[in-house]
Amino acid sequence: MSQCIGLLPAAGLGSRLAPFRYPKELMPIAFSLSGENSLPHPRLAIDFSLEAMRAAGVKRALVVISDLKVEIMRCLGNGGNHALDLCYIHQSVPVGLADAVDHCFEWTKGQQVCLALPDTIVRPINAFATLCAENLRVPCDLHLGVFPTEHPERFGPVRFDPSGRVMEVLEKPKRTEVMNTWGIAVWSDRFSEFLHGALSKDPGARSQSVGLLFNRAVAEGLTVNAVYFSTGTFLDLGDPANIGSVIIPKESQHEPEKSAPVSIA
Repeated sequence: MSQCIGLLPAAGLGSRLAPFRYPKELMPIAFSLSGENSLPHPRLAIDFSLEAMRAAGVKRALVVISDLKVEIMRCLGNGGNHALDLCYIHQSVPVGLADAVDHCFEWTKGQQVCLALPDTIVRPINAFATLCAENLRVPCDLHLGVFPTEHPERFGPVRFDPSGRVMEVLEKPKRTEVMNTWGIAVWSDRFSEFLHGALSKDPGARSQSVGLLFNRAVAEGLTVNAVYFSTGTFLDLGDPANIGSVIIPKESQHEPEKSAPVSIA
């Protein structure tokens, strides 16, 4: 994974959480007991994405921020506290997720990219490591980590066959029988080139969800596979319906010892 670079788009406005105006990626959603006196230290929403990347062997990551999100850079610094080298990409106007990804094009060319949404939590904690390992075992242009959900209309359901080959990626469908959503992704340089070319030809697509570009890649013949975590979970912390009942369980060796789960009421 030495040639794999992480990508965390964190420039969004978080309008669903209004009037809350602090970066949602910096919400403290759990506390870990550490130090000689086992004092509680807050764990931020974005910490879980960074830890998942590190557990997958990622050593460097790009964080996309806007003018209103510079606090993220102050809090995370150079990434030393997460054993990662972090670099910040400026997206002056948070147009959309596809545009945020393309802002990193010059930095990701020629490399595998690991995409995590820094206002989400996925389980199991080793989902990213599993997806990266599968991408090494069966190389393709795009690998999607897919998780069950009871509310596919809020997310990006993925239709795939028994072998894992993706046939369609939906975007917040009004009705669907596909009860899942993609939550993480790993892709090759070919997909980066594809996305960059698509947005160059159609600037209007910059405001789209990157999921629509995933579906376009399928339609245009790129190899797209899914890894389905049938007992996993995908939690969107940008949704007010979720953050009122967040519980972080004690988990694996990749998380700090003596993790103290809390419920945010």
